[in-house]
Amino acid sequence: MDLTTFEKLLKTGKVSNPVLVFAGPEDFLKEKAFADMVQKLVPEVDRQDNTVRTGSTAKELPGVVQQIFSFTFNSSPRLFLFQEIDSAPAKQRKDFLEKLSNGGIPADTYIIFNVTDAKIAGEITAKFKQQSDRIDFWAPFANQLGAWIRNQTSEQGAEMSSEAADQLIELVGSDLAMLHQELSKLAVSSRGKKIGLAEVKAGVAYLRQNNVFDFLEAFGQRNPTKALRCLETMLNSGEAAQKIWFMLCRQLRDFRLLHALMRDRPDLFEPVFALLRRYSLLAGKSDFKSNQEKKNLLSEIQQLADSMPETLAKAAALRQPGKLRNLYLALNFSYAELTAVAREIIDNDLAFKSGIADAGASLQRFTASFLTGKTN
Repeated sequence: MDLTTFEKLLKTGKVSNPVLVFAGPEDFLKEKAFADMVQKLVPEVDRQDNTVRTGSTAKELPGVVQQIFSFTFNSSPRLFLFQEIDSAPAKQRKDFLEKLSNGGIPADTYIIFNVTDAKIAGEITAKFKQQSDRIDFWAPFANQLGAWIRNQTSEQGAEMSSEAADQLIELVGSDLAMLHQELSKLAVSSRGKKIGLAEVKAGVAYLRQNNVFDFLEAFGQRNPTKALRCLETMLNSGEAAQKIWFMLCRQLRDFRLLHALMRDRPDLFEPVFALLRRYSLLAGKSDFKSNQEKKNLLSEIQQLADSMPETLAKAAALRQPGKLRNLYLALNFSYAELTAVAREIIDNDLAFKSGIADAGASLQRFTASFLTGKTN
């Protein structure tokens, strides 16, 4: 089922299948879809009792199974959201799904799985067959983002011009959660008037992106000027240098591992690198054709992952769309330089964890020296 069909069914309150698999990479849209389900299907007086969010640990799953099959005098629909089922061990996950499918889903009960791994999403829908629907959540293409903003604004009882929507994207960026947050504020303050350029500039111009993801992208693109500017903005706004350092280390480890796998198993990873090279040529483009081609390339990489040993595919994050979209940045680095800087990363990591005097300055020095090729 596509997202548009699901939204139409939800508006009529006719979500027929009790098991829904929210797949794809766009977590904000998944969260919004669940919130819309709660609002549409469960009366406000029963929402606290009838809405359950849970992880997928060995301790949590048995208790939730009992809760799903427990008797209740409450006649309103009950919604159970499982947020990390794809991170559970395979045996634990399969045992849980087996118990759930054998027991039969009680009437007026919806089981929603928030899944990133496409293979596990298929595993769940295959298990429940005609009782399940899979909805893939993808961010709108760049040329459709303005229409998405206007539609979301309309749902909140307001109207926004095309020019204002474009201005909002320019000021906020393409992050859907941020866009929805800001358009919601504008919708509330519009008081029935159409939201134009002036309203957007006055209400949103204070925003600057320069978040940790912008920093990681700039670092991956080997753009020291942009990376240091992002870093300065974050540090000045109170962002913890330790948190930024942790995410940077994780990115560099992922890049090094990918290159190491390429050296050890070129038979498996040369095709992956070839697709990443093609993706890198399109990474900066946002027209419809380029976006479709990028989506196809990611799908090809995921298909290659299905033919690999599970340990290698998982280690390289080849089935995680969020990471996979940025994996092409590893091409901007060599195995030799990532290996050469490993000792410095370890030393810095120990310093950060032990309480370095000026963590921000240390992070800036590392960023500048690494991206300009002047590492110790």
